[in-house]
Amino acid sequence: MSLLFLVFLLLFSLFIGSAQEKIKIRAVTYFTGEDPWTNVWQNVIKEFMKKYPNVEIIDEATPTAGDLIRTKMKTDFASGNEPDVAFFFIGADAEPLLKTGKVYTWDEDLEKDKDWSKNFYKGALEFARYKGSIKNYDGKIYALPTIGFYEGLFVNKDLFDKYNLELPVTWDKLLKAISVLKAKNIIPIAGSILDSYYLIETLILSAGGPEGHNTPFHPSWETGLNYIKRLYLLNAFPKDSLTLKDEQARELFYNKKAGMMINGSWCVGGLKDKVNTVIMPVPVILGGKAHPTDIIGGFGSGWYVSKELNEKKNGIPVKFVKYITSPEVEAKFIAIGGVPAIKCKVENVSPAAQSGYDMMEKARTVSMPIDAQINPEAFTYIRTNLAYVVTGKKTAKVLLSEARKIHEEAK
Repeated sequence: MSLLFLVFLLLFSLFIGSAQEKIKIRAVTYFTGEDPWTNVWQNVIKEFMKKYPNVEIIDEATPTAGDLIRTKMKTDFASGNEPDVAFFFIGADAEPLLKTGKVYTWDEDLEKDKDWSKNFYKGALEFARYKGSIKNYDGKIYALPTIGFYEGLFVNKDLFDKYNLELPVTWDKLLKAISVLKAKNIIPIAGSILDSYYLIETLILSAGGPEGHNTPFHPSWETGLNYIKRLYLLNAFPKDSLTLKDEQARELFYNKKAGMMINGSWCVGGLKDKVNTVIMPVPVILGGKAHPTDIIGGFGSGWYVSKELNEKKNGIPVKFVKYITSPEVEAKFIAIGGVPAIKCKVENVSPAAQSGYDMMEKARTVSMPIDAQINPEAFTYIRTNLAYVVTGKKTAKVLLSEARKIHEEAK
């Protein structure tokens, strides 16, 4: 056997060995299917693996619909099968993960790696800082935010102009718009009672202001739910709103079949008309305690890393998240929609996106959604049973009482 052939065999075996020794990183996000950031996420994975050929990112993206991602994350952490990296909710949803003791803390990296951490907006990091009740966990950062959000009233301004309607900056103007749009056979509000997250949060905020909204099961919560019932009885929503999914409701608005929509910044990327869409706060209900600029928003998700797996895999999970949280990659996500947690330059911001940024900037207060404040199962119970309230089969008081019991039993 020649020396040349032996060298060839050695090199070939080394090549095969290195190919087999790729570091595999499991990543769980909700960037899948119709999610507006899916394509960006998939491209980011490819770019990282091209930059680091010895790494393979295993994409385990899971939809938020039906609480699938919540179930997956809780099950994976509880069973010892936690992912290396995850983009998941901040707040009450994170507590089952934190209780396992398996989550990496970012505080030391943020302090030591200034070239990287200086790009984060301090306010965004404060949103992510844990403020829950788990002993010895308070004040630490377990999830790095990237994509912020807001919730508000989306308006097809061209339809309003066509029918000489003023923008619905007050409740009276909203009611007038509902009346006129109905008469023109246009759905006033593209809303889903089945997927009523944003209706619930914004109307409860409108009723009770930040203090009422941010106090679990405050009396104003009942008022907020009853105002959703009022809108339902006014036929403000699509006829099939009890079974309509949020994605279907969005399409009604995108295609100009509805004049308004109560939803979030993630919808900006899906807008077909980014010029004639205006985003504004949901108007304050009659007698409501909110300021006209108060909104729901913040940074509700962030990047988690498994402490143990990061150590076992030579810090690659942390390196991957630092790559994702660079200004260059952040700009790619924000170009699709959302509020940046990281200083970055986004080119060609649309008028619709700009109106959303303006709303966020002018807000007197920004409150996190209700499912960040009460047990997620309790909020899901409110949402999935709201149909009974709007159809008169159950009172808002009874529904909230039932949800409160779920919340307290989960403590």
